[in-house]
Amino acid sequence: MLLDTTFLIDLLDQLDAAEDALADLIEGETPVAVSPLTVYETGIGLRESEYARFDEILASMVVLPPGRTESRRALSIQRRLDGQGEPIGDIDSLIAATAVESADSRVLTRNVEEFARVADLDVETY
Repeated sequence: MLLDTTFLIDLLDQLDAAEDALADLIEGETPVAVSPLTVYETGIGLRESEYARFDEILASMVVLPPGRTESRRALSIQRRLDGQGEPIGDIDSLIAATAVESADSRVLTRNVEEFARVADLDVETY
């Protein structure tokens, strides 16, 4: 399961729904991962005092960097959505492509409306 920026922010804010969702994933032995883009998007808005908690959260997660395959998939996603007049953000396109190309094809987010436009991506919320 690839975790989106909204989820990491909610974990940092100690939102019960996010903490419960993570506990369920861990209890169900679901592998959790993040994109380095998610790490960047989340980290850029943090205060210095939040970095220790952020590092603690990330310590249990695999980082799945987008490579050539994911980048090509992101281009395909953007082209298709641009053609439909419904583009998504560039970073979200790369996050979605990383999830689709992973063994799981799922993303956990509160940003359902944006990610739901991506074919072959299973979007889950909490």
